Amino acid sequence: MSHRRQRARAAVERRLIARRLKPARYFAIVAVVCVLAPAIAEGQGRGGRSGGPAVPPTARALAPIDLTGYWTAVVTEDWHVRMLTAPRGDFGVGAPGVIENPGVGLLGVGPNPAARSNIPYNVAGAQAAMKWDPAKDEAEGDPCKAYGAPGIMRQPTHLRITWQDDNTLKLDTDYGTQTRLLHFGPPPAPEQLNFSNATYFPAQAGKFEPPPDVKSSRQGYSMASWTIVGGTDNVERGGNLKVVTLRLTPGYYWKNGMPYTGDAVLTEYFRVMELPDKSQWIRFTQIVEDPEYLTQPWIVNYSFKKLPDGSRWNPTGCTVR
Repeated sequence: MSHRRQRARAAVERRLIARRLKPARYFAIVAVVCVLAPAIAEGQGRGGRSGGPAVPPTARALAPIDLTGYWTAVVTEDWHVRMLTAPRGDFGVGAPGVIENPGVGLLGVGPNPAARSNIPYNVAGAQAAMKWDPAKDEAEGDPCKAYGAPGIMRQPTHLRITWQDDNTLKLDTDYGTQTRLLHFGPPPAPEQLNFSNATYFPAQAGKFEPPPDVKSSRQGYSMASWTIVGGTDNVERGGNLKVVTLRLTPGYYWKNGMPYTGDAVLTEYFRVMELPDKSQWIRFTQIVEDPEYLTQPWIVNYSFKKLPDGSRWNPTGCTVR
C-alpha cells in the first residue's frame, strides 16, 4: 500500500474514533456536573463564592405571627382581684370564711386556707399569702411586687409590643411602666433524613439558657421561640410564640399579696386570632411552676385586643394598694 493511501486511511480512522468518543465525553461531563452540583449549591448556601457560613435567619424574619402594636387587656374573669386590690387572704373566691361551699364548708378556713381556691397553693404558700402587709411593702419602698413577669400580664394594662432588634421582642406595659425583653435564641437545627438507614431526625431547638452573669429581677430573663406550622402544600403559615422566664425575684400574682418565689418558672404562649369583625386578639396562656408554693402548675388564660393606635397609652407608676 502506498504511503498516500496509508495516510488517508489513518485520517479516516481518526475521524471515526473521534466520533465514537463524543458521546462518552458528553456523558462524562454530565456525570461530573451531577456530582459537583450539590456541593456547589451547598457552598453557595454557606456564603456564596467566599465559602463563609450562611447568616441564619433572624427571629423577626421567621415570625409566623405579628404581635407588634398596641393591645389592651380584656378583663372578663377574676375581675375583683385583677381590677381591684382584694383583701388579704382572698385567693380568688372571696375573703376567708365568707363563702360556703355546700357539703364542704366555709372557704378560706382550715389548715390550708387556699384549698378549693383559684390558686393551687400548698400550706406554705397559703400561709405566706396570709402574711401580706401592704404597709410593710410601702415602708420598704418596694411598690412593684405585683408588677413582675408572673403578675403584670394579669393586671388591667395596655401593651406596646415592638422589635428592639431583629432577635429581641420588647413588651412595654403602661400599668407600672414595666418593660419585658423577650430574647430569641438560635433557630432550631433543620430536620434531616438519613437515606442510608431510613432514619428521620426532626428539627431540634438548641439549648438556650440565661447568660451566667444575669441577676434576678422583677421581669427575669425571658427566652422566646417561635412554633411555626404550615407554609407548605397550600397550608396557611401560622404558629405561636413561646416564652420561658427564669431568674425572677419573689413577687405577687395579684396586688393582695398572692406570692411566688424566686424559683418560679414562668411559661407563656401568645397566639393571634382574627374574629369575623376583623378585630385582632392575643389569646394568652400563662403557666407557673413553683414547687415551693404550688401543689401543681397554675394555668390561666387571658385575652388582649388590638388597638388602632397608642391614644390610650397612659404610663403610671407602681402602687402597693
